[in-house]
Amino acid sequence: MLVIGSGFMTHGLPFLTREMFVHNAVPQWSRDFDDWAADALARGDVEALAGYRHHAPGLPYAHPTVEHYTPLFVTLGAADDPEQPVRTTIEGYAMGLSKRSFQVA
Repeated sequence: MLVIGSGFMTHGLPFLTREMFVHNAVPQWSRDFDDWAADALARGDVEALAGYRHHAPGLPYAHPTVEHYTPLFVTLGAADDPEQPVRTTIEGYAMGLSKRSFQVA
């Protein structure tokens, strides 16, 4: 069995603040995007994930550019069934950014 994973659900590096670095303060945009993505992943809703630019909360802060978000689809594409719910392996925040990581088989 091959297991593929994807990590860090938010990447708003240009918007990091001192409080995020020093105290791991979680901005609402990071929390909102992570909650939205976790729900879509748990439901196997690839269509919702693909439409993130139009539907996900926390933009443009959570993903000001596309290159840190699209690897999620490489991981889902490697799954036996990309529309099956994924298994979250890491949750929480670092420097205010979501560390959500998941794996598919």
